Amino acid sequence: MNSTSPAPADSARWGNSHEPSGASQCCITPIEYGTTAQLFDEIRAFLGLHPGLTTDAVLKLTYFVFAILFSECAQAWPLASVVASDTAGSSLLLRILACVCVAPLHVGEVTLNRLLTLPPSPRPTPLIIDQVVASRELERRLRVMGRPGAHVLRNGKFFDLFLPALVCTAEPLRDRWISDQALQIVLTPSRGPLPKLDFESLNESARQFRGKLLRYRDMNIAKVRESQFDAPSFSSPTRELACMLGGSIVDDAALRQGVLIVLEDQDQHVRVERTDSITAVEIEAALFLTHERSRRQAHIGEVTTIANGILKGRDENIILDPRAVGHHLRALGLFSQRLGRAGRGIRFSNEVRRKIHELAQAYEVRTALESPSCEFCAEARSRVGEAPKSGN
Repeated sequence: MNSTSPAPADSARWGNSHEPSGASQCCITPIEYGTTAQLFDEIRAFLGLHPGLTTDAVLKLTYFVFAILFSECAQAWPLASVVASDTAGSSLLLRILACVCVAPLHVGEVTLNRLLTLPPSPRPTPLIIDQVVASRELERRLRVMGRPGAHVLRNGKFFDLFLPALVCTAEPLRDRWISDQALQIVLTPSRGPLPKLDFESLNESARQFRGKLLRYRDMNIAKVRESQFDAPSFSSPTRELACMLGGSIVDDAALRQGVLIVLEDQDQHVRVERTDSITAVEIEAALFLTHERSRRQAHIGEVTTIANGILKGRDENIILDPRAVGHHLRALGLFSQRLGRAGRGIRFSNEVRRKIHELAQAYEVRTALESPSCEFCAEARSRVGEAPKSGN
């Protein structure tokens, strides 16, 4: 683990991987891999040995394997969240997965103190976290690990904890900020017997895959660093995840486009959650008021009343409070001011109207931005029309 200070003295106990050939990158002999498609198919077939992985899950994990090779080229480290209620199945999955990682570190319970004892290691080093309960401590650590440049200050020294990671838990992560950015994979319970893969065969598979993946990285890191792959039709953060996965695939346009297919359902889920969020409903209420042509301002109480009406119409058993609504709007940059004796509210200047429309577009509120007499709706529609196509 890189830091501005030496690793703590007891870091050696974290260097012992339980996976076959958990050696550092310098001990791996590069092996020719053929084409990108050939290497992709080999890894996909190997991961497909696990009966609890669906075709979609196998594809996601295969893309993830390529992405973690170039984690330093991404805006955020790759993170995969595997939900596995089957203990035996998850144990086999992590052993198989470690074979297709260049220098994996397999750990159990994650705490800050334990992370700080991780030994210095070369990039790319994926952290495989096997933790049954998705605790708040784990989620706090994942937040820090996910962003390049984030450091932890401990005893007057800075430690960097950003690593690509795969976390395997029995229940989904509760922190939406993290789960929305993670590649989401479900391991289904296996009815039949699990395949028996002995240590020797896993060790040989690991040697072959790691050698080929290291060669792939050495040959293509410049191309990946300069990749312009994008998925503008996706919402954030799925778009960032797609760029990460697609950018790691070189010289194969069909495989790059496949990223858009495997992430389509996940992006739709993120969109629905965002559209149905309290924040989106509050923005939708403000948008409704901006479309009253003669209106120049709106009290927070009016926004709250309309938002509550929207929620009731959608059979939501939630009642918003004006104070909370004002706080939420302020967090979005819609600042209220005192509007006489009736209380605080928002003045609808052109700048504020434009901002409300931009927020409505960003949160994809259910009210369409199609008011025929609204210049700001027209602006929003033009921005959508100018968006570049996916998969460049």
